[in-house]
Parts: sequence; structure tokens; C-alpha cells
Amino acid sequence: MKTFKFLSNTALVFSLVMLASCSSDNDFDAENEADAENEAKTTARKIEFKANIVLGDSTDVTRATLESDNNVTWDENDQILVFCDNAEQAVTFGITPSSIDGKTATFTNYGEVLPLWFDPWNYYYALYPHASQTTFIPESYSITSLMPTNQYVSSGRTYDKNALLMVACADKDERIFNFKNIPSLVKVTISNNVAGKVKFVEIVADNQANRLSGNFEVRPAYNSDNINFFASSSAEKKHTVKLQVPANEESVDYYIAVLPSKINGYTIKFEGADSKVVFQRHSSKTLELKRSKIYNFGSFDIDTEVK
Repeated sequence: MKTFKFLSNTALVFSLVMLASCSSDNDFDAENEADAENEAKTTARKIEFKANIVLGDSTDVTRATLESDNNVTWDENDQILVFCDNAEQAVTFGITPSSIDGKTATFTNYGEVLPLWFDPWNYYYALYPHASQTTFIPESYSITSLMPTNQYVSSGRTYDKNALLMVACADKDERIFNFKNIPSLVKVTISNNVAGKVKFVEIVADNQANRLSGNFEVRPAYNSDNINFFASSSAEKKHTVKLQVPANEESVDYYIAVLPSKINGYTIKFEGADSKVVFQRHSSKTLELKRSKIYNFGSFDIDTEVK
């Protein structure tokens, strides 16, 4: 697993669907006419965004679903939040499973809000995965969201999918998003955790001013390889992050998502039941954790480390 980047761009071209029938044609009764009109309105409201995942300037990626070869593919249950730059309200777009082709997929919404919300003269901003605590600030064209402090491995993954956030900006005349990863990834390899002696792996920065999780603000720019990243000054920021890991007899690489930042030393803690620390290691090394990169924090044999 390594660096991760995502792309999706969007073009918007809409025309209202009009139903025409000859005045001499009396085959439609009132109910049929109403059904046809509703179907036309639904078609007119349909907005699609094409989403692509690309490597960018790195050979290492991590996103939607991380495959064993470090390749990234869309998941059939993926959702994204989309904002228009003239409003704070978000619209949820769901993936069309039949459109998934590895790094490419289409996201669609038929919601009632779209005819009022959709404007071909504005830019669009998106966050993946869908997160309810996300907001958009039209004045600064910025997205605020949350990097979870407590992360969980589920569905056979070795990372928390909900922590692997990415953002994108779509041009007003397009419907393709260029997704970019927000977090850095910390890799921890654990072997011989057969009895589940280790239930959590926690990373703690030495300096409490070094933020690893909590609230953040990003300003994705259209057609740019970079994103402007800001700490939310009035929001909660934490210098710790924790991943819950399952029992496993194999050697497994786990990945903890952290906010990109500079940390002046850190401690990696391995916790058992009731969050009791069973062993830990400290490093005084200063690290510049860059977004979309993976940092190896070491390999740990639980049989050796935990007495």
C-alpha cells in the first residue's frame, strides 16, 4: 500500500424533457398524462458525475477499495457528497454499480432538490466517502470535515474506509471530478496476534500541537494537483489516532489514516482489553507526514512483544 489519488470530472448539460402529443390523439387519459409528466420530470432531474481514479505523480495509491496489489477500485456501495458553490446544502450521489470499471464509475442523484440546486455557471465540490459531519463554506469555497480519531477495520479490510477521505472540484462546464486524497497513511505490520492480545494500535504525537485527527478544512481547486489544507481553528483537533485490529495468525499490514502534518516525535502503543497498554515504542524522529503517502512504522511480532 502506498500513495493514493483519485480523479473524477464533471460536465453538466441538461435539457428539460418535454412530452408532446397530437391534439387529435385521445389515447392518454388524465392518469396516464400525469404519469408521463412525472417520468419526464424525473429524467430532467437526473444528474450524473463520472468519477475516475488515477495515479497522479506517484506509483502508490490507496482509495475506495484497496486491492492486494495496492490498486484502487470503486466499491458498489460508494457514495459521495456534492456541493455547489452557491449554496451550503449538500446532495448525496450514489454509485451506479453497473458503471463500475476499476478506477471509473458514475455517481447519480434524482433528488427533488436538484432543479433548484443545479446551476451550469457554478463549480462543484465533492467529498468521498459520504460523511454526515461535512459542511461547505461558499465564501471560501472550502469543505470542512472530520478525520476520525477512532478507526475500525471491517469487512475484511486492513484499514477504516471511512477515514480515507478525498476531495474534488469539478468545472462548471464538466461533470468529471478529479479526486485527491486528504490523509497520510501509517502502516503497522502485526504478526501472531492469534489470541487477539492486541486489540488497538494507537499513534500519539509527542507534542499536543501536532494534530493527527479531528476537524480539518480543505479548499480543492479545479484542475490542480494540490489542495489547500487548513486546520479548523475553532474545531477540535487531536494529537492521537487509534485503529481497532482483529485477531489474526497471519502477518498483516494495517493502515491508520492521519491528517497530513509535521510531528516532532511519536509513541506507538499496542493495547489489549480495556485499552490497557501491553507494550509501546517511542521515536524522537521528526516526520513530515504528507498527504497521499504511506509511512512504515514497523513490524511487530505479538508473541515476542507481549509477554
